[in-house]
Amino acid sequence: MIRRTSRWQLSALFFLLLLGLVAPLPYVLVEPGTPTNLFATVKKKEVLEIVGKQSYPTSGALNLTSIWVTSPGSRLQSFELIQAWIDGERAVQPREVFYPRGIDPKKVNQENVAEMKVSQQSAQLAALNYLDIKYSTVLLVKGFSEGSPNSQIVRIGDQIMTFQNQEVKSSADLRKRVQESTSDQLMLGVLRNGKKLSLPITKNGDILGLLIADEYRLPFSVKIRLKDIGGPSAGLIFALAIIDKLSKEDLVQERNIAGTGTITPSGEVGPIGGIEEKLIGAAREGATLFLAPSLNCPEIRHIPRGLRVVPVDTLAEAVSALRERDTERLPICG
Repeated sequence: MIRRTSRWQLSALFFLLLLGLVAPLPYVLVEPGTPTNLFATVKKKEVLEIVGKQSYPTSGALNLTSIWVTSPGSRLQSFELIQAWIDGERAVQPREVFYPRGIDPKKVNQENVAEMKVSQQSAQLAALNYLDIKYSTVLLVKGFSEGSPNSQIVRIGDQIMTFQNQEVKSSADLRKRVQESTSDQLMLGVLRNGKKLSLPITKNGDILGLLIADEYRLPFSVKIRLKDIGGPSAGLIFALAIIDKLSKEDLVQERNIAGTGTITPSGEVGPIGGIEEKLIGAAREGATLFLAPSLNCPEIRHIPRGLRVVPVDTLAEAVSALRERDTERLPICG
């Protein structure tokens, strides 16, 4: 995210201010949020708690980082934008970047909450995959597409077990095999109310017209107690916290570490927004090491003093970075 602006842009803004054009402008301010230590205890409850499996003591702080964005109803004046550009710790973005035109802000917030839930689930799966802890995947029918040829045969809640008498491992696996099938006689094996059924089905082109969700059955649960934080960008830090708590090895070792990045179940780390504001927030909290998606490195124009920003592409790279006690040996952004 670019926080600096060219001289002519700044001059233009000053000119507007001098002309007295102080009408509300369609921008929002993006500011550093306060990092959250996932190893903390609040009101005698762990922020991130492992339930149903042995966990191990942790030390130090492992912080997820966030940004604060002015509300969609706020109306910024030109002098506020100029002040934000001058102080260097806030960014100015078009309102549509965070609140798309024509979309109810409440829906945007709901989407952020949903993305956070998906992020937490992906982090759990990524951590289990890294630690080689087994879990099961269940395919459930959630609904039907319009005109589905199988809506009178298959029922919502059916658990898909087989396709053409062969085990189905995931929705992606089922989709691929349906597309590859050349037979007109298709058979779907499901579990319905505890009974195994073989259902004759048809396909419309390359699809069955079923809305299917992968649901994961983990051997334990992870409780994450957070408020007023949404979006997918904490996935990497969630996964690292879970790994640390499930491992005898203390990865953080009394250090103050922060980071950001989306995560996939297979452990790929993805880019996020507001990277510079998150660096500022981490530095304010005293962090000395920051794990960042490598794809965000080109956006970083300024790194706070005392903070080492280490680029990572995978969860495995992030764990390796935490294991390295001599941080001077780690690669850096920039």
